[in-house]
Amino acid sequence: MPPRIAVAGIFAFWLATTGFVVYRDVWPRLFASGPPPVTIELADEARQGAPAKWSLYRNPKPGDRPLGTLSTQMKYRDADDTFLFTYRYNRIEFAQSGIKLLLLDATTVVVMTRDGDLKEQTMSAKVDIQMGDKSVATGTIDIRGTVSGGVLTGRAEIKSTLANVIGDLDPVPVPAGMPLNPLQPVNRLGNVRGSLEWVVSESNPMQEAVAGLFRKKLAEFGLRVPEEKAKESLLAKVGREPQALTRRGEEFACWVIEYRRAEVVARTWVRTSDGKVMRQEAFEKGETLVFERED
Repeated sequence: MPPRIAVAGIFAFWLATTGFVVYRDVWPRLFASGPPPVTIELADEARQGAPAKWSLYRNPKPGDRPLGTLSTQMKYRDADDTFLFTYRYNRIEFAQSGIKLLLLDATTVVVMTRDGDLKEQTMSAKVDIQMGDKSVATGTIDIRGTVSGGVLTGRAEIKSTLANVIGDLDPVPVPAGMPLNPLQPVNRLGNVRGSLEWVVSESNPMQEAVAGLFRKKLAEFGLRVPEEKAKESLLAKVGREPQALTRRGEEFACWVIEYRRAEVVARTWVRTSDGKVMRQEAFEKGETLVFERED
């Protein structure tokens, strides 16, 4: 058996990787505490045939190349009258202190009812860790959850050349009527107008379930990880007047939605002419992550 510190390091890595894709999807998955005045028109979005395309930047400066790309798409499932929303990340790359983390392919799928209730959530990914140009570890992530009777259950299989984490997820309560996440990149947002305000509360049943599984696995080696404290709600507010956003030499008028606690933690830029989301920004621990629309 490897030393305890090595085991802790392995599980810490996979917890961080899973947390990045499942919990954050690059930034936190946030759900409104009540029906928000800014809405995603499910039926209208489902008719959009082509996926929306995005580039992801970290602490962007002029001339920087993107960390990777993302496509988002919603489809209607007639068989059970649900809406399937898919995020596909392609070759997302993060580098720190000579170590490079590559998400070669990561897909998150959320299935919601017409009333906005979460029904299914899945995530799969291929991961490669490199030092210099050499791969030192590879792995796959497959996490699936379903909701029945207001409770999410499921299973996680996280396999790598270092270690495996496989197990059933403990049941986690799911709030009813969770709308699609207004901070995730979506094609369009409706009913945006100046000075609107609403409260956004964090809720991520899948993240809670996966974190519980990791705490169990670590406990088998005598390692205790405290539960993450619940974060304070965010206040979302639309600016009083539209702001100009320039992209590829073309200028657009956009409503800017700011999400803040003590400080601004995220912004969404929504084009006034048609409600298209043009840019998403998130700020955390001195880092800036940006989704820039490409289509």
